[in-house]
Amino acid sequence: MIEFLQKQLFDIDYFNWWLVAAYVLLVSIFLYGILQPRRKAEWKSAGVAQAWIIALYAEMYGTPLTAYFMMNLLGRTTEDAEKHFNGHMWPIVFGIGENNLVVAQFITVLIGQFLVVAGALLAIIGWRKLYKAVSKGEMATTGVYRYIRHPQYTGFYLFLFGSVINWPTIATLFTLPILCFVYFRLANFEELESIQRFGDRYREYAKCTGKFLPRFKLGFGRV
Repeated sequence: MIEFLQKQLFDIDYFNWWLVAAYVLLVSIFLYGILQPRRKAEWKSAGVAQAWIIALYAEMYGTPLTAYFMMNLLGRTTEDAEKHFNGHMWPIVFGIGENNLVVAQFITVLIGQFLVVAGALLAIIGWRKLYKAVSKGEMATTGVYRYIRHPQYTGFYLFLFGSVINWPTIATLFTLPILCFVYFRLANFEELESIQRFGDRYREYAKCTGKFLPRFKLGFGRV
């Protein structure tokens, strides 16, 4: 049954550059639509994010450079590298035996995809609340904004971490901290703007909420 599902749902070949282009276009539309860069700093951040996305999908459906390198490093064959499902590589890296490998890879897929979808939904929900508030010239403090101040960025972080759990590559792993730092700085910049615009009202709001994670009564989750 597992082998049947693997073949039906995940048996995709590499070097599908049309698929790379389709995914890059789709995710880029989401990226620019939800994060909505306006100022120069935001466009630079979005450019870094788009480069990260291109690097991810270029290996996921294009040329599996990381797979070739890692399979050789782990003493496996080129055929192992070219099996698309082996791109879900964490179980292989951690030495899961062949008897449990496919199951472990499926679990990795489920965890990664869950984070990707949850991140996308959170970003969309946050964007809708923010759009309504901005259109009225108000602060966004209801819905998910009752708990966190930057749900779009939290959603984007979930998407990033879900992606590297689902499909790790050398390029995306090494640049992930840079991308996270870029959007952390952007969130700080936006908060300074909000303080300039709303003053003490925003400061009081910030005391009751977390930046990216909910703040609980004991102070946990404030980052």
